[in-house]
Amino acid sequence: MITACVKDGVRYQMESRFADDTVNDAPCRKRYVSDGTDQVEARISAAGGRLSAALSDIRRRAPEARVYVVGYPAILPDDGRGCGRATGLAPGDVSFLREKERQLNAMLRDRAKAAGAGYVDTYTPSVGCDACADEDVRWIEPLIPAAPAASMHPNERGERGMARAVLRAVRAAR
Repeated sequence: MITACVKDGVRYQMESRFADDTVNDAPCRKRYVSDGTDQVEARISAAGGRLSAALSDIRRRAPEARVYVVGYPAILPDDGRGCGRATGLAPGDVSFLREKERQLNAMLRDRAKAAGAGYVDTYTPSVGCDACADEDVRWIEPLIPAAPAASMHPNERGERGMARAVLRAVRAAR
């Protein structure tokens, strides 16, 4: 999905440079949400069903296990302005995808709670450390990584931050 959104964003950036009229600043949203149907939301819901089944199976096989579901860190900033170069996304799609990530994290949290598992919030501690943040603070690498990590994925700092969040959750549950 992110690849298609980046392609749409690059096309948007080219069109907006040469177009006389306003171009759609959220082409990815337009691709995935039409006629009242949100394909991303449907995918999140389907993933929720699979997660519930997996958590149920884990509980059945290991009833004494402490199980945690780890949420996603903040990949994109609250304000998408100036983020297009780092991510390749159109400005309106930064907010669209950020909202979809929040929906995904909410589903993960709700399904974990329903299954009696713990949920680890890595989003909150990573706010301001997204792919558009300065290189010395970001947890997520931009489209063209500056650190050894895949684009739009956690770098070493992000992995350490997420590990700290997991350790806090495990220690708090003792």
